[in-house]
Amino acid sequence: MDNDNGEDNGSTSQINETSDTEIQELFQLMDVNKDQKLAPKELDCVLRALGINATEADLIEFIGELEAGQDKDCVTYEQFAESIKKNMSMTNETDSLQVTFNAFDHAGDGFINQEKLKAVLSNLGLQFQDSDIAAIISNVGSDGRISFDEFQHFMLNNDDL
Repeated sequence: MDNDNGEDNGSTSQINETSDTEIQELFQLMDVNKDQKLAPKELDCVLRALGINATEADLIEFIGELEAGQDKDCVTYEQFAESIKKNMSMTNETDSLQVTFNAFDHAGDGFINQEKLKAVLSNLGLQFQDSDIAAIISNVGSDGRISFDEFQHFMLNNDDL
């Protein structure tokens, strides 16, 4: 990644290299029979060891969500790495949304109400009528307030942002 001087500081490539190495090590750990593919049973064993109890249907759905390879019943390293990176990206996005949500939820009760939204918008120099704030709350949330799940759904599914 470039810094303000246009120089590459290497932090992005270092993170990607670390992630690639860790993903490869995880794949090799999961590939019990060392055939360079993960069968549903291999995925299940490792997930259970991590405390995740996935059903056979969950495993088949996971494999089915991946781009089809030569062996539709197994996951290749490339498919696995792509899926992990996609999920890591989604996790980072969720973390960013949580930080943003927390800025509105200064009381820390897990909800944004009309008063909190108005206060944050006012601090940003944005003035809205109470009726506009109420409309935002009712369009995004339920019960006169917005939960994190509602906030996340709105932010990830609104093309106008």
